[in-house]
Amino acid sequence: MNVGTDRHGDTYFKALRPLLARTFPNTTITYDNTKPYDLVVRGHFASSEPTLPYSCPYITTSGESRPVHHLPDRAPLFELNTYHSPNPDSIYFPYLLIEHPTLERPSGQGPKRHCCSYAYSNPVLERELVFRRMRSLEPSCYSFGRCSPTPDTPFAAHINDRGNNATYFSEFAFNVAMENRIFPGYLTEKIGYAFRSGSVPIYWGDNDTVNDFFNPAAFFNVRDYRTPILAAEAAIQIWRDPQKLQSYVDAPLTLTKTLEDYTAIYTEYRPWQKPMVDRLREAFPDFS
Repeated sequence: MNVGTDRHGDTYFKALRPLLARTFPNTTITYDNTKPYDLVVRGHFASSEPTLPYSCPYITTSGESRPVHHLPDRAPLFELNTYHSPNPDSIYFPYLLIEHPTLERPSGQGPKRHCCSYAYSNPVLERELVFRRMRSLEPSCYSFGRCSPTPDTPFAAHINDRGNNATYFSEFAFNVAMENRIFPGYLTEKIGYAFRSGSVPIYWGDNDTVNDFFNPAAFFNVRDYRTPILAAEAAIQIWRDPQKLQSYVDAPLTLTKTLEDYTAIYTEYRPWQKPMVDRLREAFPDFS
């Protein structure tokens, strides 16, 4: 079985490769965008991958809060989405776990030299309000992206080098980890990078989802406050009270098994994976 990708579909390969290997254990699976495909993983962004024409079955994978467009002549085997969709062919898998197949805080954290890091290129109003108010109250809040740039940043972080964000921001008490929008189920990589750096995430997103995956005592939730400005002022007060700040750092990362259940896609079968396995086996009976 040769699997290809279309429109940045390769981002989901981290999760889909082990799933395909378990679904077709007696089949050699190759990933070669230069040979005819048996299956294609399709994403959002048309210009990101060279792709051969294909007429085979395909899967759509969305890390955004919107679906991937279907091909005009046929529907996908299933949609893998990072939001809750009413579509019966949609299967939920948060994009958080594409960037973070495992997720934990660093051990042996030292003192935090700076208050807050901020690294965005999309000027979402709520994020901008939070960071700008924090910066106005505390000069050790720094921006490393195109949004609200601060000329006195203590180092030059490579914002697109996501794998190193945890290293870059390890000396910050807070990291602004707010989503682009609030949408049911929408949970992206942002809060994961904050946790991995040892910072306390300043989060804004779908409360039901984030509280299902993470312990509310382990992150600062902007939506606990009437306005983003009030949230920013409260975060500064926590920065100035080491005991309050430490309580976030010491809180367990999770209280439920939800995170563990979804990360299992990389290692083992869990019941929520059944719709994907069933549809793949129905589409490829000769490989099953």
